Amino acid sequence: MIRIQAQPQAGGESRLAGIQMAMLTLRCMEHYRKVAGDHDSALILLAVVAISSERLTRGGLEEGLRSLDAPLPPDQMGTCNVSSIAVATGFNRETARRHVNRLIERDVLQKGPDGTIQFTAGYMQSGQIAELLQLQLDTLGRSVTEFLRMGAMVITEE
Repeated sequence: MIRIQAQPQAGGESRLAGIQMAMLTLRCMEHYRKVAGDHDSALILLAVVAISSERLTRGGLEEGLRSLDAPLPPDQMGTCNVSSIAVATGFNRETARRHVNRLIERDVLQKGPDGTIQFTAGYMQSGQIAELLQLQLDTLGRSVTEFLRMGAMVITEE
């Protein structure tokens, strides 16, 4: 198995690696902002994805559900609510609630009868999300290439 790993102290290039990481973060946030409308809404959407979907990364996801093309059945999602979004984003609960409500009005999120927050049906299957993912992967690839070039990361075999 091939693995890319960070070098201790970024291979002596910690300043340049830090600058590269800041640029990667800002580029990714800009991509999210373009989809979400503003940075606060982007943070809310990222929190909803992370909170409701993180457990899927630990395995057990059926082959047919691995692509964004297929909607996830609600029973596969973790529980996400305004309080968990507030904790994840660092917003106070009222600010998180206001942002969630705006995203509900825009038909991006929906609230269940039990107060859980999730994406509206079909939102993740929109071409806009696939394009965003491709942009993010391209940006990450360019950054990893730069980290490898500067020696802040190395490729190893396990």
